[in-house]
Amino acid sequence: MADLLSSLTIAGKVLSNRMVMAPTPSGFASADGFVSADLIAYYARRAQGGVGLILSEPLLVVPPAHTEGLNHLGGYADAFVPRLRQLVGAVHAHHTRLLLSLECPTENAALSSAALSALREQFILAAWRTHCAGADGVLLSSADGGVLHSLISPSRNHRHDSYGGDLANRMRLALEVIEGIRTWIGPRFIIGFRLPAEEFCVGGMGMQDARVVARRVIAAGVKILDVTVAVGDALTLARFPGWAVPLANGIKRVTPEVPVIGFGVQGDHHVADSLIRDGSIDLVALDHTLRYNPDWPHRAQDLLDG
Repeated sequence: MADLLSSLTIAGKVLSNRMVMAPTPSGFASADGFVSADLIAYYARRAQGGVGLILSEPLLVVPPAHTEGLNHLGGYADAFVPRLRQLVGAVHAHHTRLLLSLECPTENAALSSAALSALREQFILAAWRTHCAGADGVLLSSADGGVLHSLISPSRNHRHDSYGGDLANRMRLALEVIEGIRTWIGPRFIIGFRLPAEEFCVGGMGMQDARVVARRVIAAGVKILDVTVAVGDALTLARFPGWAVPLANGIKRVTPEVPVIGFGVQGDHHVADSLIRDGSIDLVALDHTLRYNPDWPHRAQDLLDG
């Protein structure tokens, strides 16, 4: 029986446990897009604390429209690769796996069909750069306010071309990116996908559509799902340990072939362990918990082994 401390293999890569650092900002991104020493230290410290998988904060696949004063991580030029390689090496030194998140600002969702097609190539090139940096894979997100979120969400996409309308069209860019990465880099490079199970707004994504999205991205090559709620949504919902797990489990029930990350354990070690043991989810995402207590995974080992 799997538990919070048990290993998991994805695309031939072994995760030492079922604890995952969520893709939240470190606060150490810079205006030039390069990985800084402070950022490397931040991620290395969380890896040292024992987390099995880190999902990075976003790397932009195109330069931000207004570069001056906008802190970000860059994935849009080869020049970023050497420092990304240092980041990967610092995380791998502690036997932690790393998926680098790829993102594009929302304003690009208003691009023409031809420009979105070109943007697909930028995503694929950025994924190749992360591969060159030694990352275990990439994470794409349809939940954090970026271009894929703006396209896939029925409440945000008001296009009338081949990237708008029904779900198949709204998913077009995401599927093209996934298939392109898989074709170019191969099956041992992990592609993760972050999606909202619910958007909690009129006309937004619901569980039925989320399940369809999950099935289609897996068919295209995704190897792990990170289930969340969309940015800014559900802020008024009551939150208690395990509150969001039914959402992740609703996706897991139709995607048995890939592991599903759930969230909302609110820093409770025993709840996190029980959710893995009963099969509700396969991995547990931690955000603020690891920011303020990077040794939480080691503490879990002390508590649960005892």
